[in-house]
Amino acid sequence: MTEVSETAARKSRAQWVELMAAYEASDLSQREFCERHAVAFSTFGYWRKRLRSPALALVPASEPLLELSPFALDDRSDWRVELELGAGLVLRLR
Repeated sequence: MTEVSETAARKSRAQWVELMAAYEASDLSQREFCERHAVAFSTFGYWRKRLRSPALALVPASEPLLELSPFALDDRSDWRVELELGAGLVLRLR
């Protein structure tokens, strides 16, 4: 006979932000908090690290986007695009 186990629904990023705020406001250890909220300890650790890491944090909506205007390129132009991704990572295209 096959055994079927229930898996919890995945939480959204916003739900994890709320959960971390609840943890910070509690006096519980990480393990106790995970047990009371039916969260895997390893998943809790993953999200705690992810939400605390500046390289993985989202850019706040209050920061304006850079507006670029289109321009013409001829086939002989030497164009390059360089994006600074944070945490020392740079993406270069040409």
